[in-house]
Amino acid sequence: MEKNKKIIKLCYLQIAFYVVFLTSLLLHFKRGLDHRAFALLIILTLLGCASALTLTDYLKSLLRRSGFDVAGVHDKKSLEEKLLQLQNADDTLDVGVMMFDMNNLKMINDTYGHEEGDVFIQTFASYLTRILTEDSFLARFGGDEFVIVQNHATWNQLEQMNLQLQTMIDTYNQTADHPLSYAVGYELSCKNHYYLIMDLLQMADEKMYQDKRYKKQLQKNGPLAARRSMLAESISTDSLKEKIFTLLNNRSEEKQYAFLMTDVDNFHLINDYWGYETGTNILNFILKKLELFPQTLFVNRYHSDIFVGIIDITGQDPAVVREKISAYHKQAIREVLESYPLNYMTLNTGVYYLNDTDTPAEEVISHANIARRRAKETSTCVFEYNTELSSTEQKRAETIHSFQNALAKKEFQIYFQPKISGKTQEIASAEVLVRWLREDGTLWFPDSFLPILEETGEIESLDYYVYNAAFQWLVDRRENGLPLLPLSLNVSPVHFRKIDTFTQRITQLLDHYQIPSKYLVFEITETTYIHNIDAVNQMIRFFHDRNIRISMDDFGSGYSSLNSLKDILFDEVKIDKHFLSAGLSEKGKIVLEEMFHLLKRTDKWIVCEGVETKEMVDFLIAEGCDELQGFYYYKPMEQKKFEELIA
Repeated sequence: MEKNKKIIKLCYLQIAFYVVFLTSLLLHFKRGLDHRAFALLIILTLLGCASALTLTDYLKSLLRRSGFDVAGVHDKKSLEEKLLQLQNADDTLDVGVMMFDMNNLKMINDTYGHEEGDVFIQTFASYLTRILTEDSFLARFGGDEFVIVQNHATWNQLEQMNLQLQTMIDTYNQTADHPLSYAVGYELSCKNHYYLIMDLLQMADEKMYQDKRYKKQLQKNGPLAARRSMLAESISTDSLKEKIFTLLNNRSEEKQYAFLMTDVDNFHLINDYWGYETGTNILNFILKKLELFPQTLFVNRYHSDIFVGIIDITGQDPAVVREKISAYHKQAIREVLESYPLNYMTLNTGVYYLNDTDTPAEEVISHANIARRRAKETSTCVFEYNTELSSTEQKRAETIHSFQNALAKKEFQIYFQPKISGKTQEIASAEVLVRWLREDGTLWFPDSFLPILEETGEIESLDYYVYNAAFQWLVDRRENGLPLLPLSLNVSPVHFRKIDTFTQRITQLLDHYQIPSKYLVFEITETTYIHNIDAVNQMIRFFHDRNIRISMDDFGSGYSSLNSLKDILFDEVKIDKHFLSAGLSEKGKIVLEEMFHLLKRTDKWIVCEGVETKEMVDFLIAEGCDELQGFYYYKPMEQKKFEELIA
């Protein structure tokens, strides 16, 4: 090695001699030197220079290749020398180690041959060289394993180097015949966590193999090529999960991150009105703006108009984080409105704090998505996933996934709330309600599960379940010679989407149970009526043809009560309980008096719910209320207690 270096120095001296000699020839040529002799000397001088330069380049290439392997990076022997140097150094403070292990090399070698495998390795190595700095030492120490030793390193630098590599690999994979995939682990020796070089390697190696196991598990869903997203500047769910896991697997204890999911509110309207080209340009513009957010580690377009990313929030209060996100969104929106022909745009962001490294990546994505949807309901359009939301979502998931099984096991119990005659003060009828008695003995009230079932449409099945149970109760009492009472049954809004199916099912129930019509009242809320006037009127006519009464529930809760009063076909009106919830003020009494007057003149049967005090009872009876319902008399009760009450 040293001999080659000495030869290179002699070559440089030889070239210098030829240059001086050539200069001397030129001077003598002017003094009349023979042309032929001069030309011969020039040719010999140039040949000497060329030989010296060729030999110099060759020796330099030997020196360059010394310690390097076919991938163009340092080989294992050079790495050992580097590690020995660090081992003998005074300290390893601020030394970082990044270890990489390529995935799928064996498959490439077995399928396409070792030449293609070498190209695969060299391609990956070329991307590794692009993330190096002047303090980096890159070496290949195994068939598909690489290590970077980084002097004067920081956690941010190691993170950014890996994220830069991921970004380049993602771009390459969009068009690659053989997509690249790798596992990575990195560790830093610093004041709070000081490691000797061999311990540093071991820590990075353990993290790398954790990353490799995780990615192998994901690849059971299919090869990377089949999983990558075909959308421009988008990321597949599996690739996103890999990024989240890799970042959390390698982070230091001091680091704090937040996972963000952002969407453009009603983006389909932008596409519909301005066209898909404008919509795509806007999405690309927003992506670039999100990438420039100061704390951003990475941002990707996830699908459609949804973006995902992770920001570094180390040492920052959550309130400050929220404010920064909201302020930056406002800035991005202003720039979009200035650059594109839009008049209005909103960004919604869900935030999930990555406090627990054991949280599966799919849960991180799901939690942020839930928070994103809730962000649409806030003034700042930024919402954080929290324990309350976690509990709500857990209850929601439990409801959705256990409902059908609970229905089959008849966990739903019908309850009865008596309605009292305003004239006799005796039980005149009852409203049929429902409770969910879980397998573990806990009792769920309607407010906790009915809204979810209404959203999913499962409320339709529950309604028919309740109708069957109520009809069967009436049949059982009739067969046992017991007195019957009219029952009020609720009709959920979902039925008005399938009015023909509903009327057909009710007809089957009426034909099967043969219940006299005077014992049935179906309740439809005022809000449902307002939004489905034609369908509701069609349903009312259906019931009237069978002499079954219809009640408008929650009358007064909407905005068209008085206007609709002249046209509604309802037989009964149930006054919304909010008229009584704050007690009876003088103005409240006046409103109720006038409402009663109008209802009586239009021949409506009046029911008031939410009756809780003697004062309310006296006032309502005096005004001519036909039936009263509320805790002053009875709370909803299970079937056995109700039967004992009316015995």
